[in-house]
Amino acid sequence: MSSQFTHGIQTVDISTFLNSKDPVARKAKADEIIEALHVQGTCGIVGHGMNTNKLDEAFGWAQKFFDLPYEEKIKANHPDGIVPHRGYSGIGREKCFIYTEEELKAMSGELSSTSKKPLDWKEHIDIGSEEEKVHHNLWIDEKALPGFRAYSVNLYWELERLSSAILDAMLLGLDVDEKETAYYRSVHTGHQNGLRYIHYPSMRESAIDRKSTTWCPTHTDFTTFTLLFQDGKQGLEIEDRLNRGSFLPVTAEIKERLWLTIGDFGEIWTNGYLPASRHRVVIPQPRDGSDFTHPRYSMPYFINARHDSMTGPQTSGKPGTMPKGPYKTSTVKEHIEFRMAHQY
Repeated sequence: MSSQFTHGIQTVDISTFLNSKDPVARKAKADEIIEALHVQGTCGIVGHGMNTNKLDEAFGWAQKFFDLPYEEKIKANHPDGIVPHRGYSGIGREKCFIYTEEELKAMSGELSSTSKKPLDWKEHIDIGSEEEKVHHNLWIDEKALPGFRAYSVNLYWELERLSSAILDAMLLGLDVDEKETAYYRSVHTGHQNGLRYIHYPSMRESAIDRKSTTWCPTHTDFTTFTLLFQDGKQGLEIEDRLNRGSFLPVTAEIKERLWLTIGDFGEIWTNGYLPASRHRVVIPQPRDGSDFTHPRYSMPYFINARHDSMTGPQTSGKPGTMPKGPYKTSTVKEHIEFRMAHQY
């Protein structure tokens, strides 16, 4: 077995699944992925084909975008509301955390709000399929950063091909039958996915109120699963499902290791067998005696199903993934709109 463990989170080399034609070897690797995800809802992935040169190029484009003047970035401004969920969001624009039921009532006007969630200290741009009509892309002027649009669209589809292979591995590892496998493949068309470039700016340590400011508060993703690449800087932490309330720091020194995290729909469809990963991005302490934290870049790729597809648990697969428990059946669109209603 080629897996490794880092701070209690397993890393799996998927090159065998991607490159081998041996069905036994492919099934063994698929089982290994599911075993890792069943424990923590997160696992590291290597052997996926996105090498250091490709990632350096991607983060290079991200840095060029965020280095643009604010006046240029805001030309692709994410609108108020949830449609389209595309374009540029400045620091503090997105409220990416988990609300309690009482806090949701407060924000809807049913209660007076006394809750103060920490500020998200990040900026990002969301990019999707150019063929998506509802959540259509919002771009800066081509002359502001020539080639950015074409590069990002190509990267989007390269990551879609990788995510499709990982979805196949997960369906195989879950022992989903042929009928449901065909269904899950059919609703994951690639056009509802999302590529996000994120910049966590440097901050002066002496000015940080760590109780009210964070790079990204604790949350789950409203996805089937997410592929997350990092630029080598620390900050990402995963809640330890074996010790709730404590968080496991995710090492970032191996840039080629992506982190596969289960989202809300992945949990619902597997009836909790693959739990949604609760994670956050904390602001690390400055190094080398500096009063400034280092900047950080990351690149999540969100895998989503067609918005009219249903979210109820699958009916075939491993014991423990059959319908039972608290999960309600609704459409992907309904769940996403519920989650996003208080984010922008």
